[in-house]
Amino acid sequence: MRRQRMVKAVAGAREVLLDAAGLGLLSAAAFTWSTTAGLVAAGVAVLGMNWRLSEGAE
Repeated sequence: MRRQRMVKAVAGAREVLLDAAGLGLLSAAAFTWSTTAGLVAAGVAVLGMNWRLSEGAE
């Protein structure tokens, strides 16, 4: 009886830890993706602004 409760408690804790690890990986992936997308958008904006400035200089 006591062993079964211990096994259930460990299994429950394991599920919680796996859920937390999965959410952590998901949030890390979302942060990486959004940071990369932000840097790409900033680069495109700078290139576009540079092109517009060079077009105006001619």
